[in-house]
Amino acid sequence: MDLSIQKLSKAFNQRTVLLDLSFRISGGERFAITGSNGSGKSTLLKILSGGLIPSGGTIQYFLNGYEVLAEQVYRYVHFVAPYNTVIEELTLPELFRMHQQLGLLLGFQSYEAWHRRLDYAFPIRRPIKTYSSGMKQRVKLGLAILDDRPLILLDEPGSNLDAQGKAWCFSLLDQVRPHQTIVIATNDPAEIDWCTNGLEVGSK
Repeated sequence: MDLSIQKLSKAFNQRTVLLDLSFRISGGERFAITGSNGSGKSTLLKILSGGLIPSGGTIQYFLNGYEVLAEQVYRYVHFVAPYNTVIEELTLPELFRMHQQLGLLLGFQSYEAWHRRLDYAFPIRRPIKTYSSGMKQRVKLGLAILDDRPLILLDEPGSNLDAQGKAWCFSLLDQVRPHQTIVIATNDPAEIDWCTNGLEVGSK
């Protein structure tokens, strides 16, 4: 998916977080959004996901040369952040089946095939609310990166992951399809180095 952002701004009450941002993200690109704490990285990612309305400016989304209507963008996007959650009353197999019923993870014929790709011995009979923060992050990343949506937005994907979890995350990212666009909000040097292009927000 290609994105064209023109003169994008966002203000909360009297505080301007983003001002007149214009940039492009090409289909299949690995794009890093960087900046100091409070610079607007997460805010920008939320706006790109369609979950937050900008105060000014425009975003256009293009898929296979055709513009995607704003009200349809959610069909093509996965957004993962430490502050987002899944339905934690479900067990992991129940969560997988729910996502398949929603038309997601259709590349997997069974829960077992998807679970193997998570590369972790999850207690599948326990509800997700009993999992640690790192386990929950791995589940969220596995739901997004292992699906085939053309735009994947990741806010600090390594958050709450240990060294093995971060290695697993990079392994998944290395296997995404060439047409899938990945945008990462991060200040982690390894995540920035993985990306091929980027934007620093809050810079002069």
